[in-house]
Amino acid sequence: MGLSIIDYIIVLIYLVGTVGYGVYLGRRIKTGHDYFLAGRKLPWWAIGMSLVVTDIGAIDIVGIAGSAYLYGIVMGNFDWLGSVPVMIIAAFIFIPIFWRTGVTTVPEWFGRRYNIAVRTTSALIWGSFLACNLGIMLYATAVMLNVLLDLNPKTVIVSPAETAAVTEVLNVVAGKKYDSVRLDTVDDTITMAVEHRPNLLLIDEASPLKDEIIGRLKDLPPGKEVPVVLFRMGENLEQLAERAADVARPPAWPLFYSIVLMGVAVGLYTYSGGLTAVVYTDVIQCIVMMLGCAFVLIYGIHRLGGFGEFVDLIHQLGDRTKDHFHLVLPADTPTPYPWSGIFLGLGLVLANAYWIGNQAIVQRSLGARSEAEAKASYVWGAILKVFIPFIMVVPGMVALAYNPYVADADKAMATLVRDLLPTGVLGIFFAAFLAALMSSVDSCLNSAATLWTKDIYQRFFKPHADDTHYLTVGRILTFAFIVWAILFAEFSANFESIYTLIQTLLTLFQGPSLAIIVLGVLWKRATGIGAFVGLIGGLCCSSGMLFINSYASEPLFLIQDPFLYIAWWSFVFAVVLTVVVSLITPMEPEEKLRGLVYRYKGGNA
Repeated sequence: MGLSIIDYIIVLIYLVGTVGYGVYLGRRIKTGHDYFLAGRKLPWWAIGMSLVVTDIGAIDIVGIAGSAYLYGIVMGNFDWLGSVPVMIIAAFIFIPIFWRTGVTTVPEWFGRRYNIAVRTTSALIWGSFLACNLGIMLYATAVMLNVLLDLNPKTVIVSPAETAAVTEVLNVVAGKKYDSVRLDTVDDTITMAVEHRPNLLLIDEASPLKDEIIGRLKDLPPGKEVPVVLFRMGENLEQLAERAADVARPPAWPLFYSIVLMGVAVGLYTYSGGLTAVVYTDVIQCIVMMLGCAFVLIYGIHRLGGFGEFVDLIHQLGDRTKDHFHLVLPADTPTPYPWSGIFLGLGLVLANAYWIGNQAIVQRSLGARSEAEAKASYVWGAILKVFIPFIMVVPGMVALAYNPYVADADKAMATLVRDLLPTGVLGIFFAAFLAALMSSVDSCLNSAATLWTKDIYQRFFKPHADDTHYLTVGRILTFAFIVWAILFAEFSANFESIYTLIQTLLTLFQGPSLAIIVLGVLWKRATGIGAFVGLIGGLCCSSGMLFINSYASEPLFLIQDPFLYIAWWSFVFAVVLTVVVSLITPMEPEEKLRGLVYRYKGGNA
């Protein structure tokens, strides 16, 4: 089911309202302090909701639901283990220290605790990641937009073969650029041809429907023709893909158009309103998104016939889904999520690094009205995060029960929403998905501009300019990052799962970054030289393991995407390096450590 006129009106009202509200808030922005930290006037409840919707935005709506489509409930660990415990710890140990120092960015804290080398290196790493991450998020947003608006090119297949064989053909021939549909009757095929004009129709020569379908397609009026490719199961799929590409009709609305559209919409209010606009629009988006996803979960299971029928449909898919209801997977699982990797890589490293050291996350709490409100924001966010697996992960599995033939798992959630919800309701929940998508993009955009302005431009190019000058620079960088993100977005289509892509990028530096944050806050003996050596050494460790695992004749790890293991070992390596080098270098001055190390008062304390 596509969007009706009513749905389009609802979506348009939501988009115009959100952008307009963000631009209105921008009228109050007068200085860089207002733009980057909202003048330190943000309430705890708004920050907490912004934290949640920033984390469960584009990557989770598209990526986690897509990964749940592939791997099941194990993805719930990224919230239950990877968010709630560490958010509580961060609320009472790390966030108060960051807030009291009055810094704008995490790298700025590194500069105060360690030295300028650590600050600059961290700023360049996080600045580069946020810029690339922005492109990935725009891609995720555009994928959702195209699916829900039914704008993607379509491949229809008619074949009596087994599900696994049909899926293999679609994965190679259609790939991620096409929506794939399997039809089993002549009437359904002709209806699809007339109403949706698929870009390609694949017909198995063994199908008894072949001749009747081809005959009826010849009766279609001029301008309604559908490209047809006949194939045989077992033929060379690469050659079949080449034949299909030669005759397929090009898409009328390429994905790039949607990338540009969403980039402009989000960029407009972020450019104008800074962190204030981001946080307060996130509040609206959090409410709409959580209610919308909860409805999809409940209504989806109801339409399947209840929870029992939902479970049975998943199990009926065979070995493909044998572990879909297992929260803990064995160490030798072929998926990227073995229990050992989840515990060591996610629970001890990636989750902590994300909630303690990610600029796009921490920056919200730095804009709180008081230290107490900064703490409360993380606790409130942790409470909300408990519900996320139910409304994000399980719907990905519901999408699998509805349609096990989605070639691109990142489109599973959008396909479910488009095909499940009735007119009017579809528009409301399309707005809910747009809310989550837009919130992650605006947060990343604002944080990237903040980091490059404060840690690079102000530190090295114009350290003594007035605050209005940095406001201008921040807005210029916001515009520049939108342009960059639009250009980088299409690169994301080369990965099977955008969630795996984002975690792989984070794996390269999250372990070493966490090591120097934890040691810097909890161990007074950590030195600037030790932290710098640990950070660089950890980066070399993670990059080396990733390279060897990808290109060596014998990979280091048994699983296909070992980012959890790489995160763990790079963290351990960075801790060891930092400790060893710190112990053989002079301790930082006591007056420098006061207020930067947990419960350190100076002297022999």
